[in-house]
Amino acid sequence: MDSKSLRVGFIGAGRAATGLALALHRQGYRVTAVASRTLSSAEALAGRIQGCTPLKTPQDVADGCDLVFITTPDDAIATVARSVRWHRDMGVAHCSGAESAAILEPARNQGALVGSFHPMQTFPATSQGMASLSGIAFAVEGPPPLIDTLKEMAHALGGWPVEIAAEHRALYHLSGFLACGAVVTLMGQAAEVWKVMGYTKEQGLEVLLPILRSTVDSLEAQGTPSALTGPISRGDIGTVRKHLDALESQAPSIVPLYCIIALGAVALSREKGGIDQVKEQELITLLEDRLTRGRTLFVG
Repeated sequence: MDSKSLRVGFIGAGRAATGLALALHRQGYRVTAVASRTLSSAEALAGRIQGCTPLKTPQDVADGCDLVFITTPDDAIATVARSVRWHRDMGVAHCSGAESAAILEPARNQGALVGSFHPMQTFPATSQGMASLSGIAFAVEGPPPLIDTLKEMAHALGGWPVEIAAEHRALYHLSGFLACGAVVTLMGQAAEVWKVMGYTKEQGLEVLLPILRSTVDSLEAQGTPSALTGPISRGDIGTVRKHLDALESQAPSIVPLYCIIALGAVALSREKGGIDQVKEQELITLLEDRLTRGRTLFVG
């Protein structure tokens, strides 16, 4: 059967469901049904897709579709898998990054083909479900022919599939957090420093966003470690010491974070060839000493 003739349904109508459902619909897939905790949420998504029906229960979606994506919060996936009566040979895929298909074992036991389909992408609230999936990796999992359909969907959306072993799913998801949530957290801390200097956090963010964009461009063009810049990449211990002194006196809560990130930068600098072994050890000694002091200051 042509995968674009499959009746595709969604259980869950949040950001991920909206992004995937709209993207699949634009590529000619038959997104025919959606259910959510509230009918109004299902109606809001279904109303944007011609031929899509908002349904009251997950069971209704399973009964009327050939392939169902479970796009609920991760903690609800197992509950959905247990509570629905699945049909033999239908496809069921969750969209969690951290979970393997094993969480869908109740559906597998009923004869369904189970897998996972996770885009390494965020779906911000302001995107209205229109976040681009072009150039995005999709973690896919499942038996044939389900995995073949999921791989085809990844390519149709302009991305590419990657297969992640079950024991590596947490690491896969963690890598996404480090590239996204951790960066947002770091930018929040960097902007917070501007309050010490008499500006608002919003003004600090405005100052810092251009350098973040430039850094992303450098990463894309050069990769790591070549894109690394700053005093650690040059072995400028005096400047690093000034950073630490300023933080200890004016923003002590950030000292541990700075030291941990800086130790990672030391390793990258060594890989880049920007510092020799002597400089590397001096920086490590300084940072580990201040990290111990910083933790004491933070707790105190």
